[in-house]
Amino acid sequence: MFTPPSPYVPLSGLDPASVSMIAVGDQGSGDLQQWRVGQAMERVASREGRLDMVVFLGDNFYGKPLTSTHDFHWETRFERVYWGHWLSHVPFYAVLGNHDYPVSQKYEIEYGQQHKGSGRWQMPANFYVRDFGNVDGRPLVRMVFLDTSAPRERLQQQIDFIDQAFQAPGPAPVWRVAASHHPVRNQGEHGEESDLVTRLLPVLERNHVDMLLSGHDHNQQLLLRAGEPAWVISGAGGQRLSALSAPTADSTFTASRAGFAKLDLSATQLRLGYYNDRGELESGYRWARDCQWMAKGCLLPEQSEGRVLQLAQ
Repeated sequence: MFTPPSPYVPLSGLDPASVSMIAVGDQGSGDLQQWRVGQAMERVASREGRLDMVVFLGDNFYGKPLTSTHDFHWETRFERVYWGHWLSHVPFYAVLGNHDYPVSQKYEIEYGQQHKGSGRWQMPANFYVRDFGNVDGRPLVRMVFLDTSAPRERLQQQIDFIDQAFQAPGPAPVWRVAASHHPVRNQGEHGEESDLVTRLLPVLERNHVDMLLSGHDHNQQLLLRAGEPAWVISGAGGQRLSALSAPTADSTFTASRAGFAKLDLSATQLRLGYYNDRGELESGYRWARDCQWMAKGCLLPEQSEGRVLQLAQ
């Protein structure tokens, strides 16, 4: 634990025409549950043979705030938790959660800017944008990483940033994804925040964002409403689990169990799977890119065999 981690060497030879990512939030407890989910993430990546990146959806450090970029919690809640053939060699793109404020967020940004530790931690600013993959000169995925834990008076700045990111000159991305700690739609105990529904939802809709990845509620949810982005909640990465409301017509999948979501994107389809902390696939879906009816009509369940769903290749 006291030996500094070796600088990570990115994986090479991966086909840029596809991108595979794991999305998980509320992981920073340091408890056994976080370690179990981390092991399951490595197990799934090894079994499926592809992982390009991990997206942390906030609440990266619970408990006492970080004291510096050398704080011991960097080892026990990040560097040593996520390791293996895949996890040791991919970048981790993180957003800030409410438990990262008001102190830890400063050191989380510095850790990324200064390439501390293994160098896997990616957080160049409170909010930022990145392109992943390439298909015929177009970015396969354009992803905006937001800071919904910042004071609400700074939300307009991020709304403008989303417009700039998705309306920039140049080839349009095949997939448009956003990541934040707080969800817009939510059937967990935290409920919905009215200012995000009234202010963040319109900018996501007018920029045709396909999905928002979020945490905050410590469970797994997939919520779909016609004409809106798909609401993917993956907040079961290590903290005590949260209860869920009774399912509604929007509820495609809900589960109060530890685990994570994995997304595999190509120019023709998206594959989305929810996994538990044993690496078992709890629920899987596919989304054809040429489907014109947004989330409600496009995201369809994969065929199942028994309890564990098998994603079609």
